[in-house]
Amino acid sequence: MITLSKDMEVGVQKIDAQHKELVDRLNSVLALGAKSITKEETQRTLDLLGDYIVKHFRDEEALQKQSGYPKYEWHKSQHQLYIDEFAKLKKEFASNGASAKFTLDLNNSIVNWIVRHIRSVDVEFGKYYRSVQ
Repeated sequence: MITLSKDMEVGVQKIDAQHKELVDRLNSVLALGAKSITKEETQRTLDLLGDYIVKHFRDEEALQKQSGYPKYEWHKSQHQLYIDEFAKLKKEFASNGASAKFTLDLNNSIVNWIVRHIRSVDVEFGKYYRSVQ
């Protein structure tokens, strides 16, 4: 399970609230492994998470663009890499179900990436955003 720590606070209320929601949804997906649920239920949960990821990235990128963030294009490309990786993971799940590889990929690729991204890239943007407001 993921816990939002102090070093993951961006200092922009909208982004921090969305990060909390994102982490809650990621934790919901992680918790599915401990439950006996159907493949369809897991797929729905992954779809909801994927939809939220796209919404969050879109909102974050809008703030970056609005504030003239100089690393906007690079940051947006990082988001796209994450979306692509998540799409691969969803495809793997659709083909193979909740395999050991799926669980490992979810933890290593998706969860670790989002934690690293928030702690470094998003926190950096938060500092910039607060400095120009």
